[in-house]
Amino acid sequence: MRVLADMAGNLTPTEGDGGDVRSVAVVGAGVTGLVAAYELRRRGVNVTLYEASGHAGGAIRTTHADGFLAEHGPNSFVTSAAVDTLLQQLDLQDDVVEANPEANKRYVVRSSVMTPFPLTPAAMLGTSLLSFKAKLRVLLEPLVRTRTQDTDESVASFVRRRLGHEVLDYAVDPFISGIFAGDPETLSMAHAFPRVAELERQYGSLSKGLMMQRKRFSSGESNPATHEGHLTSSPAARARLISFVDGMQTLTDALEASIAGTLRLGCPVRLVHRQEARWVVDAGQDGASRSRTVDAVVMATPAHVLAAMEMSAPMRKFAAPIERVEYPPVSTLTLGFRREDVAHRLDGFGVLVPATERRNILGALFSSSLFPSRAPDDCVTITCFAGGARQADRAREDTDLLVERVLLDLRQLLGVRGEPVFAKHVYWPRAIPQYTVGYQAVKDAADTTEQQNPGLYLAGNYRNGVSVGDCVASGQQVAERVASYLTRAG
Repeated sequence: MRVLADMAGNLTPTEGDGGDVRSVAVVGAGVTGLVAAYELRRRGVNVTLYEASGHAGGAIRTTHADGFLAEHGPNSFVTSAAVDTLLQQLDLQDDVVEANPEANKRYVVRSSVMTPFPLTPAAMLGTSLLSFKAKLRVLLEPLVRTRTQDTDESVASFVRRRLGHEVLDYAVDPFISGIFAGDPETLSMAHAFPRVAELERQYGSLSKGLMMQRKRFSSGESNPATHEGHLTSSPAARARLISFVDGMQTLTDALEASIAGTLRLGCPVRLVHRQEARWVVDAGQDGASRSRTVDAVVMATPAHVLAAMEMSAPMRKFAAPIERVEYPPVSTLTLGFRREDVAHRLDGFGVLVPATERRNILGALFSSSLFPSRAPDDCVTITCFAGGARQADRAREDTDLLVERVLLDLRQLLGVRGEPVFAKHVYWPRAIPQYTVGYQAVKDAADTTEQQNPGLYLAGNYRNGVSVGDCVASGQQVAERVASYLTRAG
């Protein structure tokens, strides 16, 4: 249900707000910006949504070709009560498809062998993924002293201290690559996985903390379900791993259709500045810039976009740490094979590759096992990821060379024979923001920038979490904050 709302050519040279004191400009039409614009419009606010590229949705895009479905960015996301409400509002319930419950294995490579990741205590004791010494180290975790220093700590340091280096190498590092495409040596435990870090602070032990969470859940107090390292606290809704029958773009298409008439595609914002108690937004291509005066501005762009914009001194003064957020490159390579040419059963979610294994890929999703209609009946789809903080140069390679390198891994790990019958390569020069040690400076800069510039709001995956669900929540939350500001401002 693709509804394009390219209004860039319809702006008048002196487009203003016509006296409407409830007007907001949202900059960036990724999922955060789309949700923010949608929620503001539901509240009766006059919204203009600016997007520099020719399409909305940001990293969420879906390609259909030759019976295969390829996601350019996220392949799925976990629901929450807020997400379920949004899906109902957009009337997308019938388009939702839950992940195949039988495809629940997460494989991790060790010594070139794919081993199911243990999901229960009993499985952990029996797994060949960890040595006996490493398992004993995990069992002794409650005896490890709580860290007393109040300084930021890397994920690697935290895990080595509480669980040992082997758990870091074969249990944590591969999942870090799957979530952030990042390096556990540089990511901040407090900011990348705040709820896990909080377990140590609150209970003195991860094991004790998880046990307490389970007890509270069983008594109806909270829900210990996890996704991307975050513990949720809503007992009302069952968290589901979902996509859509026609792919992830279904969500952003529906949001785009719901705000038809407000979206300006191919219309980069070049300058944002305060004028008395309001804001002036200059946007458009070279030689065709237009100005609009609004009551508030939501910057829902990647952090690095701020560095390329012209901003007034009060804005630039506090935003410098935000502009320096790291975004390593990632390539997504979706490959289709004849089912008979893949020896592995592909009976799981996918496979993750620890850095110590020195492979070409960060991991791969068994897309056609996870969701239906991802490949023709006699074929399978495997979505591979390369690059990230681990091997940035790998992500930048051209398609032919990257396919060649990826096939080396797939042949050895999955028993792939022959050549792919389908290939879709998408290169993201700046993929996922890295919540590195010292990231509090970024969050403080965002807070201070907003405090010093009333009516300016910063939102997106560099601030409140990198998952699709986090971005949906970020859009909802910033819309609520803006609406409150407009009410106070009269």
